[in-house]
Amino acid sequence: MSESNVHARRILFRSKYMISPCTDWIWFLGFPFVALAIALACHRSLPMMALASVGLWITIPHHLSTWLRTYGLREDWERWRWPLIVAPILIMGTTVAGLLMAPITLLFLTLLWDHQHSLMQQHGLARIYDFKARTGGPQMGRFDLLLHWFLYGNMLVTSPMFFRLWGAEVYRWRLPVTPQSLIWVQHSSWGALAAFLLVYTGHLVWSLRAGYGLNPLKYLFVFSSYFLWYSASWQADSLLVYGIAHRLMHGVQYMVIVNSYLGHKLERATSQGASQAWTVWLASAYASHRTRSFIGMGVIYVLFYQLILLRPFDELGFGVINFMQIGPQPRPGMSDVSQAGAYDVFAMTLIQALPLTHYYFDSFIWKVSDARVQQGLE
Repeated sequence: MSESNVHARRILFRSKYMISPCTDWIWFLGFPFVALAIALACHRSLPMMALASVGLWITIPHHLSTWLRTYGLREDWERWRWPLIVAPILIMGTTVAGLLMAPITLLFLTLLWDHQHSLMQQHGLARIYDFKARTGGPQMGRFDLLLHWFLYGNMLVTSPMFFRLWGAEVYRWRLPVTPQSLIWVQHSSWGALAAFLLVYTGHLVWSLRAGYGLNPLKYLFVFSSYFLWYSASWQADSLLVYGIAHRLMHGVQYMVIVNSYLGHKLERATSQGASQAWTVWLASAYASHRTRSFIGMGVIYVLFYQLILLRPFDELGFGVINFMQIGPQPRPGMSDVSQAGAYDVFAMTLIQALPLTHYYFDSFIWKVSDARVQQGLE
């Protein structure tokens, strides 16, 4: 075999880590399995109030990272000044109105946005693997995005946990459907996923033959992410269990990449002698023990305050919102929502209402194709 053929074969697969081998294996490739185990352990040993608290205290530091990124970096503030000012006011006002007038509808809308945001974050992180390794052809990003939509959408349509939610809501809306038609929708979803996987595999083969390399770490990352999502949605009987597993993976991975991003921005600003003192202070503060102390205080709050006091769940809504009055299921044969199920809905609505500004900001500040974003990733 000639030297040129050996070289061509060698570059077909280029393994390049997002941050570093140790960081990637701990937080991006291996952590989803740990997060799933933690969620299942919480389900067996912690009361519902504690599950909601864990979800909240995983989510809050995660959102803090977004606020630090968007409002602390001068270049972000100068590029998106008005969206950063107006959007939080509109989103928070809409959220308050939704909690007061249509909390169940708000829950479903925020869940849909959360799902879209979740798959887009994993898609963006996967794209960083290709960016670092300089792999993938010009159309790989679009095929990867479709892969996420098919995989994630199929989970929402076919998994028992999510089907119980949207199936009941379809009947509540009095749409002309039958149990057979819902089963047909699920079968069609599996068929569409299988067909796209064949198309995606064909594109990978074409990419290799065209000389574009592939980064195996990207596909290991995608597998670990969907292993958590599919396992939690098929095996767990609680939205909160799914929420803890998902938020552990989603939130921790986000904080790790933001910490790395701000660190690179700090190094670049320091090396260039930048006069943006507040940007340098922000990056150094984020990388210091102060952020870890904030997260630690949240953990202490969960363990010692809510686990010990275990105040009634309704008190989280200050008596304004009462989810214990959810009515009976509209279709014969479907069991009514239990008190535990009502707790789930109540807790998930409160947790889901918090991150709407985070969803909005992340929809435009993390474009891997953006040259300024790439500076913080290299």
